[in-house]
Amino acid sequence: MTTEDHVSPDRLFTAGEPYEVTQAEQEAYRAQGFFVARNLVTPPLLMALAQRLDAAARGELNEGIHRQVEPGVKDRGEPTGDPIDHIRKVQRLAGNDPFFNRFVTHPRLLSLIHGLYGANIRYFGDEAQLKPARVGSAHPWHQDAPYFHSEPMDVATVWIAVDDATRENGCIEVIPGAHRQGVLPRPDSGKAWFEEGEFDVSDAVHAEVSAGDAIIFDLQLPHGSGPNHSNTRRRSMICRYVNLDTVKPHQLQVIETHGVLSDDPKAHPIFAPVS
Repeated sequence: MTTEDHVSPDRLFTAGEPYEVTQAEQEAYRAQGFFVARNLVTPPLLMALAQRLDAAARGELNEGIHRQVEPGVKDRGEPTGDPIDHIRKVQRLAGNDPFFNRFVTHPRLLSLIHGLYGANIRYFGDEAQLKPARVGSAHPWHQDAPYFHSEPMDVATVWIAVDDATRENGCIEVIPGAHRQGVLPRPDSGKAWFEEGEFDVSDAVHAEVSAGDAIIFDLQLPHGSGPNHSNTRRRSMICRYVNLDTVKPHQLQVIETHGVLSDDPKAHPIFAPVS
C-alpha cells in the first residue's frame, strides 16, 4: 500500500495543479469539437472515484441516484450477483452525494472549463457510464444537444476515463469537425439517436484513452461507443458545464432542472455558479 492510499478526503479535492488549456487544445476544441486532456484526474482521486462509482452501482448511496440495468441482462430476467457486473449507468450523482458534489467542482476540472469558457460557468449535470465487462452494450451514434430539448448552447462535456478505454472494451468514437453542422435532422423514427445506416460514420475515429484522461467535447459533436466484449470494465464519469454568457433566458429552466430531484430546483446548491 502506498502513501497515496492514505490521502485525506480534503487533500483529494485540492491536490493537483490547475489544468492549463493550451492554444492548440482550444483550437482543436473549436475546429474538431473535442480534445483529450491527459492525466486530468490524479491517481488517488481516480481510485476514490472508482470506489464511489461501485458503491453507487451497488445501491449503497442516496436512493435519489438512478441506476439502469444493462438491457441485455434485463431481458434475461431479474439480474443476480454483484450489481457492478450488470449496471449500465448511474445518474443524478452530484445532487445526491457529497463526494460527487465535490468532484464536479474540483479546482482542476474547473480550471480546464475556465480555460475554454471563462469564469461565468455553471455545472449542468452528470452521469457515469459503467459498461460492465462482457455485457456492456453499445451506445448508438447521437448528439447530446437534442437530449436537453433546447437550442444549441455552449456546453462542454468532460468525459473522464475511470478505466483504460480501448476499442475492445467500447471506447468513445467521434466524428471530428461534425459539430460545425449544428444539430442534425432527427431520424424518421423520432429517436434522439441514429440507427445503423441512418448516419454517415465513415470519418469516425476511436478515442482510446488511459484511466485518468478526459475527452472534452462539444454538445453538438456526434459520438457513440461500441459494446464491451472484453473481460475488463470501461467506466467513465461524465460532467457537463455551461457558459452562462451565451444562455438565452428561456434556457435557464432547462439548466436549473436537468437531472435534479427537487421541489425547488433553482434553490438547489449544486446549481450555484462555480468558480
